[in-house]
Amino acid sequence: MNFLKNIFFRKYEQFAKELGYRTWSEASDHTFFMFHIREDGGWYVTELPNRTWAVWNNEGDPPYSFVTFLTWSETIRYLRKLFDEYGYPETYWAPEGYDIDDDMFVNPPQKDKKL
Repeated sequence: MNFLKNIFFRKYEQFAKELGYRTWSEASDHTFFMFHIREDGGWYVTELPNRTWAVWNNEGDPPYSFVTFLTWSETIRYLRKLFDEYGYPETYWAPEGYDIDDDMFVNPPQKDKKL
């Protein structure tokens, strides 16, 4: 069992490196859940070390493919467009890193507001 766990963990470490971080723990600290997808998956956004943003989902095994954006505005518009195109129920939209009154289309998520 430890062997499989180590292999899986190494894949997350590799993904973190592709995102520009040294470890998955470091990348995870800069990652926010954005919305649910069927099959217990989700879409995420990670603020990269160069202050750009990576959008990815956790379907399949890491390392995951991702798309990068220069600004938060581009990032959130892309995510919302994807969400609307998939036709998910509004209850699946659950961005992390915000208080109830925060405007996620203006401000990026905040680490101190993560769940």
